[in-house]
Amino acid sequence: MKKPALALLAALLLPAAAGAETWKGLELRRQVEQAAWRFGPFRIQPRLVIANAGVDSNVYYASAAPVKDYTVTAGPAATIYLPAPRKFVLSIYGSPQYVWYSKTERERTWNYYLRGAAQLSLKNVFFSLDGVYSDARERWNTEIDIRPRRTEKGYGGSMLVRTSWRTSVALAYRAVDYDYESVEADGGFNVRERLNRREQYFDVTAYYQAGTRKRFFLEGEYGVYEFDFAGTALLRDSRSGAAYAGLEFTPLGRRVRGSLRLGYKKFDVRNPDGRDFQGLVGDAKLSVRLARPLAVRGSYVRDVCFSLWYNNPYYVESRPGGGVSIYVFRFLRFDYDYSFGRNDYRLDQEVQPGVEGKRRDDFGIHSAGVYVRIVKTAALGFIASWWTRDSNISGEDDKRTFFGLNLTYDF
Repeated sequence: MKKPALALLAALLLPAAAGAETWKGLELRRQVEQAAWRFGPFRIQPRLVIANAGVDSNVYYASAAPVKDYTVTAGPAATIYLPAPRKFVLSIYGSPQYVWYSKTERERTWNYYLRGAAQLSLKNVFFSLDGVYSDARERWNTEIDIRPRRTEKGYGGSMLVRTSWRTSVALAYRAVDYDYESVEADGGFNVRERLNRREQYFDVTAYYQAGTRKRFFLEGEYGVYEFDFAGTALLRDSRSGAAYAGLEFTPLGRRVRGSLRLGYKKFDVRNPDGRDFQGLVGDAKLSVRLARPLAVRGSYVRDVCFSLWYNNPYYVESRPGGGVSIYVFRFLRFDYDYSFGRNDYRLDQEVQPGVEGKRRDDFGIHSAGVYVRIVKTAALGFIASWWTRDSNISGEDDKRTFFGLNLTYDF
């Protein structure tokens, strides 16, 4: 056999031999091997959460009589891995976080986050069973100004099959139950009665490994949304179908990180009087290191979100954004980010006294920070942000500023 033919044969066979596992199996192995602590068979990746430690000018995003308060969210976090024989790994992530406010006692609380997985990595197949549980008081979206408590319980499973050394196909199912506390938001709408629901998703995804650090994918998704209370279910039970295309970069990449996922969704409200949605959706978050001292990033979110307001079953949220990081020294970084967005509602309601129309909210968010590295990949940030909302609903124009500290593990 001639040398060019041998070289071609080696190029075809060596990647297959080197890839003794699927890409998901390789990523799981990397996570286990990079865990900082080892105790017997256990591998542990510890974390410390310090977020939003500072002064909030408008805790409830209110236009009238805004509440100003000092706050901090802090707590431990850890991912624990238990590798077992035959490439089977159990993993669990847990983080109890205490949210403290100086004057606003109702907002003082413990938030709990828990997720786990049982994963089996074979040569050409990767299996995963997953579960998630959280019990937290947060501001869950850009519509709700208060911070209702929500319990999330979910489970799912997936199977990835490598069909060649560059291609693979995945099947996945997940279900999530959302249970909110019974509390009234602005407008007198009960959060629990309006938003308690069960969501189910069925996904089929095809991947093409374009290199060691990037892969393209095509995804089809079918969703079912069922609400708990009869009156709400009549108006809001729905289903969706979507097709996506995108690109993922592995965490190993130094110059480019993140993912891009854009597609087309058809959202069908089962009530015959409801207005359906068809259009562009997606989510993207990419960071590119242009030079040693400079990195730029972009983000984009557009999707259907369930609504509290009147008989609107949903609104469409669109939020593009961008930012830049400048590394002055190896231990010092300056950040700036800006995003703007819009929430569009589908049904008419009273937008001004005696005036009917469709609600529309426009947002603008500026944030800046100075980060000082304290260990290899962790940095303490001094941050400032300014948030505004311009709404055609009377009394819904709001603004908020925040000055404080946080801790990041991405430096």
